[in-house]
Amino acid sequence: NIQGGGWCYDEPGCLGRAGTALGSSKFWGPSTCGCMNTAEDGLDADCNCIFMPYGDGASFSGYREEPWPVPGKSGSVLHFRGLRNLDATLEYAKAHLGMGDAAEMVVTGGSAGGLSTFLHADRVADFMGESVRTTAAPVVGYFLDHDDFAHDSNTYTDEMAYIYHMQNLTVGALKQECLDTYGDKPHYCFMSPHMQQFVKVPYFMFNSKFDAWQMNNILRAPCYVAGKHPCPQEEQDAVLQFGKDFLAQFAPVQAESQNGAMITSCICHGCNWAATVLENRTSYQHYAAWHAGKDTGAAAIHIDSRGPNGDGALDKGFGCFPFP
Repeated sequence: NIQGGGWCYDEPGCLGRAGTALGSSKFWGPSTCGCMNTAEDGLDADCNCIFMPYGDGASFSGYREEPWPVPGKSGSVLHFRGLRNLDATLEYAKAHLGMGDAAEMVVTGGSAGGLSTFLHADRVADFMGESVRTTAAPVVGYFLDHDDFAHDSNTYTDEMAYIYHMQNLTVGALKQECLDTYGDKPHYCFMSPHMQQFVKVPYFMFNSKFDAWQMNNILRAPCYVAGKHPCPQEEQDAVLQFGKDFLAQFAPVQAESQNGAMITSCICHGCNWAATVLENRTSYQHYAAWHAGKDTGAAAIHIDSRGPNGDGALDKGFGCFPFP
């Protein structure tokens, strides 16, 4: 279970992050862990779980051999070791924690850990070997390549491009066939809508088409950034269009028959998946049916077609952010 916690988009941000639990193991404490293995009709609590604390700010994808200087901060350097941390954790778990005896592996994580799941599920599967059934369950990790409300040149996509350079994501974390495909835009391979087509491991994704983090940090709708509602009509229209754009960028996921998904209309990021129901089944019941091979292809894709927060039906009791 790969921890989330956003990214650091430049050197000063990473330096600040280095003084927290999201930037250094010096601040880590005891943790809990939840599996995405399934029982007959939902999640199986009887499982072995490995929690991956997040410390690199690049979804376990960066690696630089030498310390990286922080501009304007004489003597301050950063150590980017995310990919090595991932590999070392797998090696340790296999050698000392019994992971080598596993018959099944589910790679999962939420938010930035959801992106990690898309990025590294195949790496974990290759490490475990063909005798171990490996699947993936990325949770709220489908971050759009999308303009912001201001239509300026400082977009989330631009930020991901700088992370690609700063943390040297060329060393093996990203898929070569993806890099070959996107040529002069290699940072696309650090973005789930672009790189997911190259993921070989079957996956079932959980996401909101109106993801709350993306309202604030990708669309950057002023009413969500400031927490002031109701949103002006122009911003409401932008939110509605974002939902349509999400489904357009999600469409390639549907084209792969091995995949499954639960897409809610609740404006959430830490979504209450256990309480989210579509077609008379909860998210985890749909997921369990996919994981067991009972639902495949189009039958494993579940999309709430309603507007934000189920056109108002999900406002109370589901933890959805307000709309309008």
